[in-house]
Amino acid sequence: MLSEGTRRAQLLHDQAGQDQGSGGAAGGDTDTLGRVQDQLGAVQNVMRQNVDQMLTNIEHAQTLETSSAELSSNARAFQSAGRRVRKQMWWQNLKMKLYLGAAITAALLLILWWAGAFSGGGGGGGGGG
Repeated sequence: MLSEGTRRAQLLHDQAGQDQGSGGAAGGDTDTLGRVQDQLGAVQNVMRQNVDQMLTNIEHAQTLETSSAELSSNARAFQSAGRRVRKQMWWQNLKMKLYLGAAITAALLLILWWAGAFSGGGGGGGGGG
């Protein structure tokens, strides 16, 4: 199994040998030279395509890098905003619990006052007689 490049080189070598053996050196060399130049042109086209593809890949990589940096920055901003909101909600929850506790305490004191628990008439000593 020969690679494509090895087969082409062998074919060129065989053709060059046949051209030299046929006695028409000037015509055979020109024909071989033309084929080599055609192959050189094809190789140059492939190399140009490869370079174009490489440049396109570099552009895509740069775009991806920029997007990644923006995403990282947005993630950091989201994290700090999340912390800030969590603290704010914690304080709001604490305030609500304190307000609820104060309201329950006030209601309990009001009920006890209405029931006469604070009237000061402690049934101690003196009564009648």
